[in-house]
Amino acid sequence: MLAIGGAVVANLFVLGGALVVLGSSGFDPFNVGPVAISSGVGAAGATAVYAVLARLRERPDRLFVALAAAVLLLSFVTLTEAAVLEGATTSRLAVLALMHVVVAVVSVVALVGDPQ
Repeated sequence: MLAIGGAVVANLFVLGGALVVLGSSGFDPFNVGPVAISSGVGAAGATAVYAVLARLRERPDRLFVALAAAVLLLSFVTLTEAAVLEGATTSRLAVLALMHVVVAVVSVVALVGDPQ
C-alpha cells in the first residue's frame, strides 16, 4: 500500500507543479483523475509482481529492480499516444515521462527498501 499511496501522492505533487508552470490548456492527461488512477495502477502492478517474485524466489530484489527498469523503459512508448493529443507540448510530455519515473522509483524504494 505504501508504493501505491506514495506513487499517487508524489505524482499529484508533480501534477500540481506542472499545472502552475505549464497550465493545463485542455491537455487531458493533466487532470487529477487520470494521474491518480494511472499512478495507482502502475504501483499496484509493481506490488503484484514483487509479491509473486517474493513467493517464487528467496531473493527477489535484483530481478524486481531489473523488471521495473524494463517496464519503465517500455512505458515511455505510451507517450507517443499522448503526443497527438490536443495541447501536447514537449514540456508536457516531459512531465508525463517524469511521472512514469516517479511511479517506478517510489515503487522500487517502497517494495525493496534498503538493500543493506
